[in-house]
Amino acid sequence: MRRRATRLLVRAKRRFTADCTADPWMKYILLLAALLTGFFFWHRIPGFATIDERWRLIDVLQAVGIFATDPGLDSISPAVLTERFAGATLYLYGIALVPVFVAVAVSGQLSGLAGVSPRLYPEWVWTWSLLLGRFTVVVIAVGCVYLTYRIGTATRDRTTGRLAAVLLTLTFGFLVMAHEVGEDVPAMFCLLVVFALALRYVETGDETAFLTGCVAGGFAIAFKLTAGVSVVVLTAAYLLRARNTRNERGAVFKPRLVGLGAAFGAGAVVIGHPEVLVAGPDVLVARMFEQASQKTLGLGGPAAPIWWWLLRNYLSSLGLPLFIASLGGVAAGVVRLRERSTEAHATVLALAGIAVYLIAYSRWEYVRLHHLLPTFPLLALLIAIWLSRLHSRNRNLARPLIAALLVTSGTYAVVGDFQYATAPRDEAAAWLNAHAPDDATMEVYRIRYRDAVFPRGMEISSYQRVISQTGSSDRQRTRTTWMLDMPRRCPTYIQLTYWDLTYLNAASPSQTQPVPWVAQRGDSEPPWMPNFSAPRRTEYIHNLLTGGYSYTVAAEFGPRPSLWPQPRLQTSPVDLLHAGVYPWTITYGDDQDLRAEQYTLILERTGSCERTRDPKRSNGSRLETSTMRT
Repeated sequence: MRRRATRLLVRAKRRFTADCTADPWMKYILLLAALLTGFFFWHRIPGFATIDERWRLIDVLQAVGIFATDPGLDSISPAVLTERFAGATLYLYGIALVPVFVAVAVSGQLSGLAGVSPRLYPEWVWTWSLLLGRFTVVVIAVGCVYLTYRIGTATRDRTTGRLAAVLLTLTFGFLVMAHEVGEDVPAMFCLLVVFALALRYVETGDETAFLTGCVAGGFAIAFKLTAGVSVVVLTAAYLLRARNTRNERGAVFKPRLVGLGAAFGAGAVVIGHPEVLVAGPDVLVARMFEQASQKTLGLGGPAAPIWWWLLRNYLSSLGLPLFIASLGGVAAGVVRLRERSTEAHATVLALAGIAVYLIAYSRWEYVRLHHLLPTFPLLALLIAIWLSRLHSRNRNLARPLIAALLVTSGTYAVVGDFQYATAPRDEAAAWLNAHAPDDATMEVYRIRYRDAVFPRGMEISSYQRVISQTGSSDRQRTRTTWMLDMPRRCPTYIQLTYWDLTYLNAASPSQTQPVPWVAQRGDSEPPWMPNFSAPRRTEYIHNLLTGGYSYTVAAEFGPRPSLWPQPRLQTSPVDLLHAGVYPWTITYGDDQDLRAEQYTLILERTGSCERTRDPKRSNGSRLETSTMRT
């Protein structure tokens, strides 16, 4: 088996070299993919990391730190079994961060990596960890583009491969996920390997390709449990091969191949989960049940049906033109299901993968961008097959359609991608680093790390730190009480964000508006989302902005939302259309919100923190009349 796998790798290398020689356009497609996926991939480092980035990197750093503190076999289990389930990302980013570990080892500080917060690491350690982690994802994303090209070429011709690869490159949702350390892009890469090998098995009957696909599928599952769709793709390939064989009964009944495939796939799942290796399969089973139960509970967002979540995220990720083309590609693919050709086989595999994902998601309460990521290359393939067939029959019609699709989708993706070059929160952090005195303290009212600016080295006063010290059980009440107690703390700066302003109603700053956040089984509203029914918080934010305390505007970053902004929680058709033409719409839970959601307002103390005036008698809003300092 090892020899077969080695031959397969050698064959893949030769295929890549042959593609580069035979198709000069492929190099430019990969270069375009590298430019767009890698454009400002260092954005907001080191002051920002998404939740996935924080935990994927901290998992690796903490594991190395724990093992370095007490090297030995007994340290492996506590190093691997942290409160988070890392899976195969522990291997991937462990390899990616080897240069960091070497540098830290030379300095004799490996044991210092055992902490669970980036603030406990030297700044250069966290900076280079983020850089290397994101660079790794960019490389894998470019690999996904090549695999999409290879699948399209094997399906029909190089024109189909080029078109599929370019369409994936111009998918804005794909570019967003390529800018983030996580498990989603590596899992998609493994899924595309499964798809390519499954298609090869259908066409040639190469059992080595099938078994290697099982191994790749196992590692895909080790990255992300929803990658279990690979089992469906391989099963569909197995049945398609049987249908194409004259002796269908003998082709279906292959117990040795099925048994080996199941064993190899299960082995890859186990090996890909270091937690299973040190603690047994129970931890994996527990994780599966935990993940399944979480998706049936609302974790924050509009109380909308699942079709709205799917439609809005597809529109936001693809853009309206590419979304319409996807519908056309799927419809054209369904028409060809009864054919017996390589195109039809690839279409069956693609539609099977998309259908299983959508059926699984239909039972959830919400979906987000990263959940839909594996379907993007499959949709690109279906569109490419459809347009390529149309081009062979009617070039005069196909050429303007293809040109219009590439221009509109490219504009949507590139305009969205360019926003990584201008991050208001980066500007806010730079301003604070330049203007704040060494002993300054700053108060923030956002709990999640990604929702505010946290300059390294500055003393931060936040509710998150309070509850981590006191272990308060009544988060909502305690948070409001803590906010109103600001005069006692008297921070140098107070930071307000877009989400802080959404406490205020557009019609009247002193009124509140109840919003139907998703809540199940009597759960309280998520503490990391705004509670629009908190009048005391609303009054406090209003008083800060209208001169009720001795704070004035020191700096403002990002496009100012209308005062006071309405919460972006509409579930109307207009909102859906807006999501398909404006690439910076809010994503309800994903961490890379751009533009307005990064709005940051810095208030600076100018006197005593006690209430000094009645804001109702103020001559106007401090925000509207103050002169910004830059």
